[in-house]
Amino acid sequence: MPETVLLVDHDQLFSAALAALLSEEGMTVDTPAATLATALERLEREDGPALVIVDPATLPDAGSGEAVAALRQAAPQTRVVVLTSSMQDTALLRSLAADADAHIAKTAAFETVLRALRLTQLGQAVYPARIAALWNQRMQAGDDGAESTDLLELSPRERQILACVVAGLSNKAIARRLAITESTVKMHFKNVMRKIDAENRTQAAIWAMDHGIQPVAC
Repeated sequence: MPETVLLVDHDQLFSAALAALLSEEGMTVDTPAATLATALERLEREDGPALVIVDPATLPDAGSGEAVAALRQAAPQTRVVVLTSSMQDTALLRSLAADADAHIAKTAAFETVLRALRLTQLGQAVYPARIAALWNQRMQAGDDGAESTDLLELSPRERQILACVVAGLSNKAIARRLAITESTVKMHFKNVMRKIDAENRTQAAIWAMDHGIQPVAC
């Protein structure tokens, strides 16, 4: 029996178009799932998919980091590919931390996506070239952060802002979400950077993930 591919994306038009293209390449594509809950139900079946292609940023019932982690936990042997428009450092690190097999841009040409999927099916990991440097930075920040400060030293508001940073939100977007001014966000984030000894936004996001702060659902 051919291995099945499951598309998990709330954008049903995109899923239908991708499913048609993959079918033309000889892949067996299951009916796309528009929510994480539906995808998890499919993974429980004996004939569940061997490859899951997910855009966690579109799912209405889970945060970006939670979705990939839930899929991986539900089916440890299934290949999980993140196909998304978010290629920020924090998004890449979330995928890597959740043990996704690949992180690919939705804007890539179909030939590029197909080649990445074939490599994933062969057991290879497919990420942008800069992921190695980001992961090394994560490891270094994790060691330093564990010694320098504790999560309890951050105020509830500072933790909220860090959760938004992990989700990839800008200061302006954080201000709108928390109903505070952008200058207040900057002030809190400056305090956070000082407390955790981070030099930039990426280091702050790495520290937050290493200390269990989950991204807000966007």
